[in-house]
Amino acid sequence: MDQEKANISFPSTDDLLKAGAQFGHSAQRWHPAFQPFIYKETKGIHIIDVRKTVPALKTAVEFLVASVQKEARVLIVGTKKQAAPIVLEMGEKFGVYYVNDKWPSGLLTNFKTVSQSIQKLQRLQELHIKKRYVLPKMELLAMQREIEKLKKRFNGVMFMDRPPQVMIIIDTKFEKISVKEARALDIPIVGVVDSNCDPRLITYPIPSNDDAIKAIRLLFGVFSEVLSKYSTKRLVPMREQFARRLVELEKSVEEEHRIKLASEAPQAAYEPVVTPREESKTGRTVRVTSFRAVADLKLPASVIEKLTQAGITSVEQLKEKTLDELKGIKGIGAKTAEKISSLVK
Repeated sequence: MDQEKANISFPSTDDLLKAGAQFGHSAQRWHPAFQPFIYKETKGIHIIDVRKTVPALKTAVEFLVASVQKEARVLIVGTKKQAAPIVLEMGEKFGVYYVNDKWPSGLLTNFKTVSQSIQKLQRLQELHIKKRYVLPKMELLAMQREIEKLKKRFNGVMFMDRPPQVMIIIDTKFEKISVKEARALDIPIVGVVDSNCDPRLITYPIPSNDDAIKAIRLLFGVFSEVLSKYSTKRLVPMREQFARRLVELEKSVEEEHRIKLASEAPQAAYEPVVTPREESKTGRTVRVTSFRAVADLKLPASVIEKLTQAGITSVEQLKEKTLDELKGIKGIGAKTAEKISSLVK
């Protein structure tokens, strides 16, 4: 395992100091169990002994490497604003589960029930596409809002069929509910702990500032290297396959809708109006048409498309429509109807 640890690049104490990893919380907010990791107190602020951070990080990495090599299911948790984008990036890039918004209560201890909401998210995304041209607009909007709500909570744990076997947590006090659930199931935790945290609750505590973005990125850069070298990234193809399925489903629904509109359109094209004209020099009567296509009007392409879908292809047809009839065409609003009426007068 020493050889494997050597394959990972660890930050030096100078790197940690430059990233601000040494700054703890105010002395009034500290947790007594954090005492072994405190270097000194300066102006009411605890200074973390980063000389102890590096060996703690190496111990944690040794455990992570061994776990990931055994294809253990990893869950990364970081929901506060400094950590959320970093957690999202890691989870998507390396194909591991993640929670970067509000922790779904019971995700671990009541997984069977919570997993039903995770499965509901997948079903709703597909149903929203299938019913695009079936359900009323208000019902579709309500469904979309529910999808967005579920995605915020469960997007990172989609396809999770069992609780994780390893957890990486940033700010174990802020994420105390996830820590409590993990301990209830004896799930090992690799946690970044600040001076206000209790390191005794964490299997592999790493003392560091858990608020500074540079410090978080520095430590999570090490975790990223572990996942990059040893993870199978099994969730990446699953997520890509689901995204492709949604795209293909959308194409299929749009094609079916297009065919339906074409079949409902009038079979006979509108007959152009023709008028006789004086005889030509050859003695033949020449007839000219007064037919004007709607495309000749200075209207947006989307409006022309709506008119065509309604079976209106000429200006003469538009002239026969009242203002109320124009407003009744799907996709044509009151202002657009008035504009069309003024153009064909």
